[in-house]
This record gives sequence, structure tokens and C-alpha cells, in this order.
Amino acid sequence: MVATRLAIWAVAAASILSGVIATPVRRDVERLDARDIVTVVKVHKPVAKVFVVVDQNGNTVTKSYSTFDSNATPAPSPVRGERRKGYSTKTLEGTVEAPAPSAPSSKPSTGRTGKHSKPPTKPAKDGKLGKGIVYSVYHDSGKCKDKATTRSEIKKVLDSGNGYNWIRIYGTDCDQVSNVMGAAYDGGVKVMLGIYNLNDDAGFQKELDALIAGVKAANKEYNKEENDWSGVAFVSVGNEVVNNNAGEAEAWVSKSLKYAALARTALKAAGYTGDVGNTDVWFWYKKFPALCGEDKLVMLNLHPFFDQNCDVATSGTFMKDKLAEIQEACGSDHKVIIAETGWPNSGNKLNKAVPGKSEQAQFLKLAAENLDDYVLLSAYDEGWKTENSSAEVEKHWGILGTSPSN
Repeated sequence: MVATRLAIWAVAAASILSGVIATPVRRDVERLDARDIVTVVKVHKPVAKVFVVVDQNGNTVTKSYSTFDSNATPAPSPVRGERRKGYSTKTLEGTVEAPAPSAPSSKPSTGRTGKHSKPPTKPAKDGKLGKGIVYSVYHDSGKCKDKATTRSEIKKVLDSGNGYNWIRIYGTDCDQVSNVMGAAYDGGVKVMLGIYNLNDDAGFQKELDALIAGVKAANKEYNKEENDWSGVAFVSVGNEVVNNNAGEAEAWVSKSLKYAALARTALKAAGYTGDVGNTDVWFWYKKFPALCGEDKLVMLNLHPFFDQNCDVATSGTFMKDKLAEIQEACGSDHKVIIAETGWPNSGNKLNKAVPGKSEQAQFLKLAAENLDDYVLLSAYDEGWKTENSSAEVEKHWGILGTSPSN
């Protein structure tokens, strides 16, 4: 099968429009084998975006264009910065490897909890982590959801009866760390945290600091010890940055590993003893086994839909087979989990891959039958995403439909 990925780049048309001031804002496009960053550029005039579908060998399949509504930008992000070229893996020398249990690990809780918080959900039986869900902190307009909205929506997700054990977020803007951590404390689940900006040292450090501060803020609100990390499942440094920079893949592998090592050291000093790693599209772990990481948990994104030759009926075995391939590439001492997967509920087909609500329901059933540890994309549809590609699926991965706040 030829795995495809949909890479999205924001092209700053500001450079050719006079008098335009552009400010990059990090955004997490939760998407795969094609999932890529949507870099939203805040401007005073429209900005063009190029949507390119390429296969895993880097060959362009289709290309299309759209413009971004500059009025639909989120609240200012703590992370800014442009991309630069990679770093040497030599920066990893001398780093200390964190403990790596088969299940999520963190500093034990002191037992102090706020009056509304529940004990963290126990791992599924036989050491399985169970099912997680992606939550987006953006309204369809692109603006940030506030604390009350975030916690109310996550409560609806956890009360849906779908059995989620953890929540994944991708970055630190919109105060999402403290807001989502609080919702997780209320619901008795854990959070997979993320550092999104790996463009440069300054941007990375700001986001790392914001992550630590966000956990402390949630702990303070819930009357927990400041350095209590019991509500954190694990931490991902970057999301598909190698996939997004396929032309300089080796350099971005080195850069990803560098920042994972820096985060691991800083988080350990802050009291976190769980796993830290990079998250990227599944096939890059075969090409660059170093991405498997210093810790023993491997987090990868795997969407059968973007393979094009995989229909929903074979999606479960497709994921199971690919997991086995990455397990072999990373070694038996690593635990491999799917940090993002799903099936769109609407859009246009990609060869054998057909989106739809019934297809999504079938995918969810097959995922549960074939996977132990995985995160679904996503809780709600995400209308803030802009797309004009042949698939037209980016807004339509929500399992619970439209966000109740829109």
C-alpha cells in the first residue's frame, strides 16, 4: 500500500502585498499520515494556503489553494517564531534517560485534591492504556475557547459513555494546559500534553515554560502539590514536524530529538518522571528509528484514510499491521501507541477511502477490536480549519459532531 499524507503549508502572501504585517500563530492541525501543521498567519489582508497531497516518497499527488480569513485568528499565542534548519544529535550526549514503565508514569500524587476532582482513571486491564480523545481549544471562528467552555465541553465528552481514559492536546496557547488539566481532574482522566513549537530555541523554551506553568496553575486551583504530575499521561515534543519538512527530514529528526532531550531534563527537574518523546507519522519511524526515542514509549500518528488504498473495512488490520512494523523497527523494549487516528465523517473519497458517518462508526468499532492504546481524532468537528483540497475532510473528524459552543 502507498501511504499518503496531506501536508498543509500556509504561504505568507504578505510578502507580495504592500503594507502587510504578518505574525505567525501556532496551531495544531490534528491530522495524519498526512496530518500536518496549519500555520495560521495573522495579517491585515488575505493569505493564500497551498494544500499538497504527497505520498510517502515525497511525490506530489494533488495541489490546491485557498485563502485564510484573517479575522478568524485565535487569542495571542505564547509561542512565536519562524522555522530554521536542524540541529545535530550530538546535543543529546550526556542526557539522562527517564524511567520508562509500560504504562504512563508520573510523580505520585500526595492525595490532596480539590473538592471537585476525581482520582485519575486506572489503566485498562493487562497494562493497556485504553482509548483517548483529541480535544481542540479553538472555536470555529479560530478564537480561543475560555476555561468554562473548555471544561463544559470536555465534561460532555467524558459523559458520552465512550470510555475515554485520556485527552490529547498539542500545545500551550489559549491557556489550554491549565484549562484541560482542570477538566481532566474533574473527570478523573489523564492528559497527553504537547509542545508544538520546535522552530527555534526561544519559541520552544517559551512553550516548555508555559506547559510547566500550566500544570502548576491547575494544581494550585485544585489544591494539589505544585509539582504533582499524576494527571499527565505523557508529553509529546512536536507533532509531525518531520512529516511537515520531508525535504529536510534528517535535519528535523535531529532537531526533534534535541528538543525532546531538553524537555525531558527540564520536566524531570520540575518533578515529572513520565515519558517524553516525539510524535510523527508512522512511516518515519521505519526510515529513522532514532525517532523511537530515549524513553521507552513510542507515540505515532496513523490514519488509514490517507493511505487511499485502505477502505474502512480493512482499517483495523491496517493499523494493527503498521503497529507491528514500527514495533519491529523500534525494538521489543519499546511500547508503541497510536497518538492520533480516526476516520472523517464527511468529505470526498480518496480512492478506496470513503468518508461518512457510517464509515466512521465502523472504524471506531474496528479500532476498539484491534488496538489497545490509541487516541481518536477528534472530540468535535473543527470548523476553524481551512481547506480546499480534493478530500475536503479536515473539518470533519468529530465523533460527537459540532462543538456545542459554536
